[in-house]
Amino acid sequence: MCSQLYPLTRKSNAVSRNVGVTFGIFGAEVHKALCVENDFDTFVVSGDWREDAERSNPVTTMRNFREMVRQKQEAGANKILN
Repeated sequence: MCSQLYPLTRKSNAVSRNVGVTFGIFGAEVHKALCVENDFDTFVVSGDWREDAERSNPVTTMRNFREMVRQKQEAGANKILN
């Protein structure tokens, strides 16, 4: 199963042209109709994106970092108690 994802954009000299995202074409069309600078892109997103994201390197690295911080916080709390 796949879903359509519509990143909402604005044609300007801004650092980032992305201003939002929606899963509905109606919301994307409304955004485009509000201003001549507004537009949107279309991407297909896999239905199992959560499973893929859970196994990605950045997510694994963030989880490992979070565990390391937790361990350091516990070690610091133990020093204060002793």
